[in-house]
Amino acid sequence: MLNIAPIKSTPYPTLRSCIDDCIQSVAKWQGTDSKCMYGNAWQMSFEEQQSPDQPLIERLMLPRISTESLSAYHGLRFSYIERKGPAMDKNFMLDILESRLSSGMPVLVGFDSYDCPWCVAFRRLHTSHACLAVGLDRSSNIIYLTDAYYGKELEAVDFDLLEQACHFYALFDLCDTSRSYTDWQTTLQGMLTHPTHQIQPGQVAAQLSAYADAYLEEGVTGDGTAEASSNFKIYANALPISRIRFSLFLQLLDDGAHVPALSRAAEGYRHAGEQWDLINQFIIKVMCSGNKPAARVKIHKKMGEIISLEEQLLDELVELTMIINNHY
Repeated sequence: MLNIAPIKSTPYPTLRSCIDDCIQSVAKWQGTDSKCMYGNAWQMSFEEQQSPDQPLIERLMLPRISTESLSAYHGLRFSYIERKGPAMDKNFMLDILESRLSSGMPVLVGFDSYDCPWCVAFRRLHTSHACLAVGLDRSSNIIYLTDAYYGKELEAVDFDLLEQACHFYALFDLCDTSRSYTDWQTTLQGMLTHPTHQIQPGQVAAQLSAYADAYLEEGVTGDGTAEASSNFKIYANALPISRIRFSLFLQLLDDGAHVPALSRAAEGYRHAGEQWDLINQFIIKVMCSGNKPAARVKIHKKMGEIISLEEQLLDELVELTMIINNHY
């Protein structure tokens, strides 16, 4: 049995990811951190509608956590694997769990929260959830899970129940770090100007504005059910979560550097994340009360305020990296 304490990735109950929580728990257990994997979280794009019935919220595109940065800066490899082919076999999965746990590393297991008794979606909604497998009793067909998202230190679960609902897993490995985030100037510059970024800092405000304008024009429709609201939040929460993630990354840089501009930006992105979360709550209320244009106008105005804040924060961060370049 691996003694891994469940560590939450953010202090916000509804603004964090169960996968983030798993990674942060393993990182802390190994005496390191994980927040450099959030260095690309400032990005956002609003895609063209793919079909007439594609919901507005599904056109929001947010970056995934950067496993490359997790390895480079924190020395922790995270390999995400979908269960298909041989991996769907029960013994295959048991062998992986037994091997990895015997080597002293946990396994992230992802499954349908509809089948998880302690999840709020239990027998209500089909969504993904993730926990850490920290122990296995193969003879008794019991797997032991740690769930940081729900604060569960140790849950004994019948493996057959988990295995039937499990549709992905992830493996952890240690590796050598190749970069140091204590050189905050170089780290920040790389995160903002990396050539593989599809969206540049100066384009984010326009992408957010396109999303806000599309909402003003068409709104978000639903049948007023709890399931419709939950489905909306699954997609919509990605935006506030990304802003909270980037705030945590900036705070990590500032913890060692104590640069006022970094501290202000970290606080600003934390505020932006909280405000986008409020926007989502207002959208749900409007959705459930008829999607009225007058209510959408008010929400659109609030969106504009948050977008202006993000634009200012990104401009200041880019200017900070330019000052660094000129200095050197």
